[in-house]
Amino acid sequence: MGSHILVAFTLLVLASIVLASDPSPVQDFCVATNDPTGAVFVNGRFCKDPVLATADDFYLQGLHLAGNTSNLQGSVVTPANVAQIPGLNTLGISMVRIDFRPNGLNPPHTHPRATEILVVLEGTLYVGFVTSSAGNRLITKTLNQGDVFVFPEGLIHFQKNVGPTRAVAIAGMSSQNSGVIMIPSTVFGSSPPISDAILSQAFQVNKKVVNLLQAPFTANSGRRSDL
Repeated sequence: MGSHILVAFTLLVLASIVLASDPSPVQDFCVATNDPTGAVFVNGRFCKDPVLATADDFYLQGLHLAGNTSNLQGSVVTPANVAQIPGLNTLGISMVRIDFRPNGLNPPHTHPRATEILVVLEGTLYVGFVTSSAGNRLITKTLNQGDVFVFPEGLIHFQKNVGPTRAVAIAGMSSQNSGVIMIPSTVFGSSPPISDAILSQAFQVNKKVVNLLQAPFTANSGRRSDL
């Protein structure tokens, strides 16, 4: 009986480690700072003395302002993560604002460290994600104002404005810094580039097609970043 209990306990501990996202704090907060002097390094950031914390460490203004969507994709992400709000360090949560012009697209991408929950504030979005099992199944939904949709952690997903006017959404993340891997620019715009031979074999197309897909990213070294 004792061995069964030990095995069950071990599996429970391992499961909690595997399923964990950002580490849970064991104190009220650990405000990130760029000054390493006398600071403790926690979750990739130095933390200031909690006695020195102020309201500004937990504050960000301006998220009501529309982002500039005059780019090739017609969308822009405005983050509110630990880089903008130092007090988020170790708290395992953040958010973003996403603006779309008509027909704007937030291209297929993943967040390696967070589940995303999105609410539409304005406009109409067509959204979806692809499962990593069960035949890479595409799950989609058309969202209107006030609708909510969840994108599971790590899965490729997208949002597209399918309405005649601009669209705005707010999304919460289960990480202080969710990370973002934009699939098109990561695959076809890496530096140095992935070889034509690898990409042509992976996508089962000839090298001319690969070069065509790479061209927008190699020509536009100032391509957007959502972090």
